Amino acid sequence: MADNERMSKYQALSQHKIPYKFEYTNKLIQLLMRITKTKPYIEDYLGQPLEVQLLRQAKILAITYSNQIEGNKLEVLGVTRALEEKKRDITDKDIIEVKNYSDAIDYVETLSAEKIKLKIRDMCDVQKLITKDLLSDKKQCGNIRTIKVDIVDANSGKKIDDVPEPHFLNELLDDLWKWLDDSSELDPFVRAFAFHYLAVAIHPFADGNGRTMRLMQHLLLLKGGEQIAKFVPSETAIMKTRDRYYSSIRECKTLGSLNPIIEYLAECFAISAEQVIEDSKKLVKKSLDRKPEARREKILSLSKQKKEFTIKDVLQILPEVPRRTLERDLESLVGDKKIKAKGDKKARVYLK
Repeated sequence: MADNERMSKYQALSQHKIPYKFEYTNKLIQLLMRITKTKPYIEDYLGQPLEVQLLRQAKILAITYSNQIEGNKLEVLGVTRALEEKKRDITDKDIIEVKNYSDAIDYVETLSAEKIKLKIRDMCDVQKLITKDLLSDKKQCGNIRTIKVDIVDANSGKKIDDVPEPHFLNELLDDLWKWLDDSSELDPFVRAFAFHYLAVAIHPFADGNGRTMRLMQHLLLLKGGEQIAKFVPSETAIMKTRDRYYSSIRECKTLGSLNPIIEYLAECFAISAEQVIEDSKKLVKKSLDRKPEARREKILSLSKQKKEFTIKDVLQILPEVPRRTLERDLESLVGDKKIKAKGDKKARVYLK
């Protein structure tokens, strides 16, 4: 062992050339500021009527894309249907993965509310839920692996990196938990993203490492007080750029720094958080369009723009609202003498 490895606080990590240091570069600071900028808007929905809808949407997207990174073929609609499926004797691997991941998210969010420190056993329990009924070797489910594996791109089958042999895992995990204790004062996002990489580089499980560590990232953010993590499925951005995900993992070892993966994961979180805001604004607009007063204001605005208009014109500006509802709105406006109507009911024309 080299002198610098012997002197290192994390000897096992150093011996296996797994970097554990980073710098607050300008790029990283700017990305953390992007995340911070999204927080007030998203946190406004905590306890609001829209919260339930946004949380469900975030969960479905997280399940869809975290599993897709590992080769699952189900899209959002398929995942939604799978979660609604009540059958117990399911044999389809993709559906089992979806249900498992849903259970694992629920477990992680329950665990996040506990005031006790995380243990290695907690991470094993997450992996156990993720791999339930999926591994032929049952001993590899919920336990530190006893077999040799590699980091592999599940979609291409391409080997990404070597990982430590099984007999090194206990000392590496001891170092990881020592690092976790020592890093408690770090920015919660940096800490969670760094842990994500360190745990993936150690690769403690025979299967489910990627999904487990994405959920551990989620857990650490929640424990760090970052409740917006519940609303932000950063897996969506990771899935769209998964080549960069794997190249960032390789680059960390090459540079001997955590910066590549921390900056990449921070960017993914920022992009996903900004998308949540955009989607929530659309949901707000849609919900407002469903209120009678808002709908009628839109119809009156249309009457000022066009000398004459029909129900088809109204449907174009309010496509989410049922035709019968809009017909009642029009009749109400006619009754209130806000607009006029001419012609029979089937071909009625409206005017100011």
